[in-house]
Amino acid sequence: MDAAYTEDVTRVFPLSPPGAHRLVKHAETPRSANRTLDEKRVAAVAHAAALTWTGDTGDIKGATILLVDDVFTSGSQLQHVARRLRANGAVDVRGLVLARVPWSG
Repeated sequence: MDAAYTEDVTRVFPLSPPGAHRLVKHAETPRSANRTLDEKRVAAVAHAAALTWTGDTGDIKGATILLVDDVFTSGSQLQHVARRLRANGAVDVRGLVLARVPWSG
């Protein structure tokens, strides 16, 4: 039963082989740790601009893309990367984060 379910899921949500398509940072960007929220937002813009797509960029057009990030602070990082992917033709960009910092107020 599990194997059939897994096949159904991968048919509905096809995934590329690990490492086939990913965003890679090609330049150093400001660290956002221990910064104000405004400084984190500025760093997010710089980070998004420093990313390159390692696969065929034609794969972005019409695609639904899942962004995976380690920590969610303000959402700026995911927002700016998603905007860039949509500008390159992605129809939908979803975010998955592993941890969330506590709300500061």
